Order: sequence, then C-alpha cells, then structure tokens
Amino acid sequence: MVCISSKGHYSLSAMLYLAQNQYQLVQIKEIAEGSNIPQNYLEQLLVQLKKVGFVESIRGAKGGYKMAINPKKVTVLEILAAMESEAQSPEKYGLDSVVLNGFWEEMSRKIEAVFSVPLQELVDRVESYNEAVMYHI
Repeated sequence: MVCISSKGHYSLSAMLYLAQNQYQLVQIKEIAEGSNIPQNYLEQLLVQLKKVGFVESIRGAKGGYKMAINPKKVTVLEILAAMESEAQSPEKYGLDSVVLNGFWEEMSRKIEAVFSVPLQELVDRVESYNEAVMYHI
C-alpha cells in the first residue's frame, strides 16, 4: 500500500490551491482556509516548497505566495518526492529474491506512472467539477 503522509497531502493541496490562483498573490490565511490546512503547519510547508523552487513569497501587507513554476511543468510525483521522506528501497531490507525484487521494481514503475500527473490536470479537474456542480443547481 502506498502511504502518503499528511505532509505530502497538505503540500499537494496547497500547491493545487496556488495553481488555481496562479496569477495572483495569495495570503497564507487564505491558502490555509481554502485548503483546510492548519496555518502553522502550512507555514512550515511553504518554506520547504519555496526552498525547492515551487513557490515564491512576497513580504509585506500586500504580500503572499504564488506559484514559481508553471503547473503544466510540475507533476504530483515531483511535489510528493520533494516533500516526503525517502521511501525505503527493497535492497535496504536485504532481500535476495529475484521474484520479489522484480515485483518491487514493477510496483515502483506503476506508482510513478500514476503520480506522474501534471498539477495542471488537477486544476482542470477542479474546474470541471465546479462547472458540473453549478450546472446542476
């Protein structure tokens, strides 16, 4: 089972919120409320996201955060890889099984394929969902 920590989940959620608002500065309070992330935790995550070059910050009363990279050019996998701890590879467990090693390699390729979705695709999904909800009201 692939496990993503709250750190990865919240980081992806914050990035999605920023991508949806990519042409404006967004204050941390708005990101926290819009993404349902505790503000103190979000502050820590945004510092890390800034260090890896995914977000920019502007100081001051009218400052905030914005995307530093095009959402079409960053994938969910890249965001999670930057924020999650390194996963233990099967070699670290001392397994000497051709079958199990082959299984772990195949699983890794499939996981990579699933998470190699551009962030923009998630933005598009949100917009499609919102349009469908508004249409049915």
